Amino acid sequence: MSETNALRVSRLLRETAGFLLPLTQTETDVEVTRIEFDLDLRASAGVLGSPAGLAGAVVLVTETVDGPGGLNTIRSRYSGAAALVVSPGTHAHLGEGTDTSAPPILLERSTGVTWSEVLVHLRQLNEGASSALAWPDVDDLSALAAVIAEMTGASITIEDPASRVLAHSNLGDEIDDIRRETILSGAIPDWRIAELEESGFLDVVRRSTDVVERPAAGTTPARSVIALRSEGELLGTIWAAYPDAVDPASLREVLRDAARAAVPVMLRTLRRSPFEKRIRREAFGSILGGSPDLGPAATLLALPFSGHYATLAFAEVAPDREPVLRFHLRAAFADAVLAHVGTHGHLAVLVQMSEGMSAIEIKSHVVSTLQRSLPPSEPFHFGVGTAVERLDHVARSWTEAVYVVDALLAGGASTPAGSGSVDAQDVVRGATAEDVAAELVGLEVADALRSVGPRITEPARLLAAHDAKLQGQLLETLQVYFATVGNSAEASRRLHVHTNSLRHRLSRIEEITGLSTADRAGRLWLEFAVLVFDRESH
Repeated sequence: MSETNALRVSRLLRETAGFLLPLTQTETDVEVTRIEFDLDLRASAGVLGSPAGLAGAVVLVTETVDGPGGLNTIRSRYSGAAALVVSPGTHAHLGEGTDTSAPPILLERSTGVTWSEVLVHLRQLNEGASSALAWPDVDDLSALAAVIAEMTGASITIEDPASRVLAHSNLGDEIDDIRRETILSGAIPDWRIAELEESGFLDVVRRSTDVVERPAAGTTPARSVIALRSEGELLGTIWAAYPDAVDPASLREVLRDAARAAVPVMLRTLRRSPFEKRIRREAFGSILGGSPDLGPAATLLALPFSGHYATLAFAEVAPDREPVLRFHLRAAFADAVLAHVGTHGHLAVLVQMSEGMSAIEIKSHVVSTLQRSLPPSEPFHFGVGTAVERLDHVARSWTEAVYVVDALLAGGASTPAGSGSVDAQDVVRGATAEDVAAELVGLEVADALRSVGPRITEPARLLAAHDAKLQGQLLETLQVYFATVGNSAEASRRLHVHTNSLRHRLSRIEEITGLSTADRAGRLWLEFAVLVFDRESH
């Protein structure tokens, strides 16, 4: 059992892991009494300069820390506080001249979280701790559900406001059909929600501050449910399905206590989850982007500086297929980190291997794993970057992986997942830099030419404007003509036009751009224009 209901620094550290980065440590586990903004404290006469007045306070210090001296000044100003939440980047000023063992403890705000989000989360965390009873100290909802089930003899489900299952615990082998379907699908079935809405039962639950009963009906056992609230806001519900042997009165008492004990755990689950994902995505992005300061990101994602790493870049994946893909990628690489980063729509995957593997070996492993697991559908396309042995080299691997998957797509998805031509029925199509060497060079040249300025794409832009105005196909014609290496018969076949029509279109292109495919310099500019224009358009 918890000795006290108060929020202590140790619990604050545990329940803010991921969006507040501890910079210092302390052996003193003081009680947190309040959460304050530094500006509010400065406006309060007589508080600053009085350590006793700050006892137990967690202060959000919004001013920018400009060096070790500035950090020491801030720590001295709030010397009596329990903890200080400082601005992102403060960790860079820890070192000579700063005492890392002296209180108050320092926590650095992640750039993925706003000050207001930190303030709301910490205040609700403090409220939840102070309102909870002296229940077993549980860290998550699954443990809480297990405790309630053990204390009552009922089967427990903890759900969010949208009736999605966050945790459950069963006692015995008997589970009614509704409960079984709820657990398997992860949410109360739609037909059941409609039934409960129509009867007014859910509305009663949402408005009630006490346990609401639903009697047994046929093979469906009786249920008791209580809403979880913080400052009037509905956080979720606890449902208990129980047999006749359970005393309803005793169950009600336990659920009332459980609802108060569940508030801080539910707040942690619901409040931290959205921006925790954002923080992890930001940390991952900083690694892929080659940030010179990888310390916080590596700590957050638990990635060692030295190791065997490689990256995968997946082309855009349909939202309904992505969860399945993520599941099987984590099965292939247990420590894989996945997130959408940047603006190109690629799903980034960082794989950490116990032993070094080449890009070709990684590709083969992913292809074989996914082809065994995924049902036939639209193919997945991915590129594999070179394997590296340092976290600060991962950015190089990622740059190559993005180029590879773009080259794979630019080549009409004709690149093999193994070697040789790809079959139209293949579910997974992967490539390495060796597989798409020529296409890769083309994309690198296109990116290099983009720095020349808008003049390089002027012919392509003239054709695109003409096509938009007259619903023409001149730009597509030029793209196909170059893709077939100037083979008029093949280009006509792909465009579904007669060769005479193709010649007429090429003449119109020459009239509009002033460049001819028959002239070496003109043809080269047209090819560069199409290459760079296509790159900019995707």
